[in-house]
Amino acid sequence: MADYTLKISEKNAKALALLNYLKTLDFIELTKSVDWWDELSERNKASIERGLDDLNNNRIHSDEDVRKSVRERILKAKKG
Repeated sequence: MADYTLKISEKNAKALALLNYLKTLDFIELTKSVDWWDELSERNKASIERGLDDLNNNRIHSDEDVRKSVRERILKAKKG
């Protein structure tokens, strides 16, 4: 048995008519799924977009640099 995926906009009247027709067929099993991106808040989406922009524009720090910076801050805090 093969599985097929159709993306149907619930805002389109013709697409909804097709979906309702498919529901009447006994050999069709429909499962509704939502893309995880659509479930995110606008704030989270903006944060991800900023991170991708940083990555694409090489505004990144290596793991080693971050660990070194954290170690230095901890040592300064202990001395202070």
